[in-house]
Amino acid sequence: MKTFVIGAVCAALLGAASLAQAAQLLSPPYFIKTRGNNVGTKAACVIRNVGAQKITVDVELVSNNDMVPIFDFCKVNGRPIALAAGATCLVSADLLEGGAGLTASSNRPDTFIACRATAGNVNNLRGTLELADSPSHGFDVYLGIDF
Repeated sequence: MKTFVIGAVCAALLGAASLAQAAQLLSPPYFIKTRGNNVGTKAACVIRNVGAQKITVDVELVSNNDMVPIFDFCKVNGRPIALAAGATCLVSADLLEGGAGLTASSNRPDTFIACRATAGNVNNLRGTLELADSPSHGFDVYLGIDF
């Protein structure tokens, strides 16, 4: 009987653990190209928690080009933050010029940027993918995609 109880408890715990898988909130990929000579592109992923409970969220920009990180306010000491109710965090990067980055000569139709947020539950997360020219006067957004 003792073995049966231990087996049942283990099965219940394993079943509950399988429910704890991460979910993703993903922006549609935006196909990009340079907007002119000597003009680069900056991207930002802004994630908001519209719920009443804090959510630990891992946020990243995804591209098939090299990127240079500008700042990441969605991590503390390299770990995803617990985003408080009503709070926002932001990750940004410069889409690298030259090498494997975005250049005027690399305006391929398959060049994209997207934003991904991973959390245990994404029902109360909202996001915006923003693009701006670089250099700019601050972060003058020319495109914002809500997801």
